[in-house]
Amino acid sequence: MMSPLLNPAVRLCVTSTDSPSFADLFAETLSGKPFVYEEGEEVSLMFDLTTVQSRMKRSAPQDLVLGYTRSMLAFHLLQANTQHIGMIGLGGGSLAKYCHHYLPQSHIKVAEINPGVIALRDRFAIPENDARLKIECIDGAVWLKQHRQPMDALLVDAYGKDGMPESLATAQFFDDCRAALAPNGVLVVNLWGSDARFDSYYQRIRTVFDGSALAIGADGCANRLVLAINSRNFPPPIRPIMQRAQQIAATHSVDMPALARRIERALRNPDGLEPANRHVEGRG
Repeated sequence: MMSPLLNPAVRLCVTSTDSPSFADLFAETLSGKPFVYEEGEEVSLMFDLTTVQSRMKRSAPQDLVLGYTRSMLAFHLLQANTQHIGMIGLGGGSLAKYCHHYLPQSHIKVAEINPGVIALRDRFAIPENDARLKIECIDGAVWLKQHRQPMDALLVDAYGKDGMPESLATAQFFDDCRAALAPNGVLVVNLWGSDARFDSYYQRIRTVFDGSALAIGADGCANRLVLAINSRNFPPPIRPIMQRAQQIAATHSVDMPALARRIERALRNPDGLEPANRHVEGRG
């Protein structure tokens, strides 16, 4: 998520057919309901007039526009097996669509607590539930405890207008995340680098994962993506990560070698934190 400066020419709409008055729109933002913001080729999901939760290009709905979503794909460099992917937080479905399209062997299950977000799935070209994709309206912490199939990757992108829900930031929650992962499975948590609680969250995750965690930045925003591996063999050797990035680069619209370099920079530091303000290019 990021905070753009709104263009006066932008079309803001709450439904697919009507453009509400500013008073109606302002009332929607006060209610906390999600709404859709459109400008040219781009469609965004928002909860207020300043913060974009998700963004999509109509011509390439499966590709990742926001830098932090591209950085979340770093899990695919740490875990080659992506058959079972879990997600907490749907937003505009950016990551679910990307994985559904670019990882055709994957089975994706998504927990989203807000029915208003799910109701907008057609606006963001999110595929219907099928054998490979299942989206449920459920609290992510509850869903995690009910989940039985070990996950190769678990992506947590749950920041809302009020920050990270406390139920998704406790040591118990991260314990449950690790328990839900297959051996060598990867947890990815989207955090705000400017959040005063970032250090607390990051150290909490590192403790639960016995130090097997790192954090990388993202292009164009203050987000930090924490990647924790369900393995005691940490840190991972960087050469295979670099080689894998080159091998799969042509099959992705995200610059995977650039993500590998982010991981390398993070692993150079004892605290696992990549230095800030690095750039990840996107090709989609």
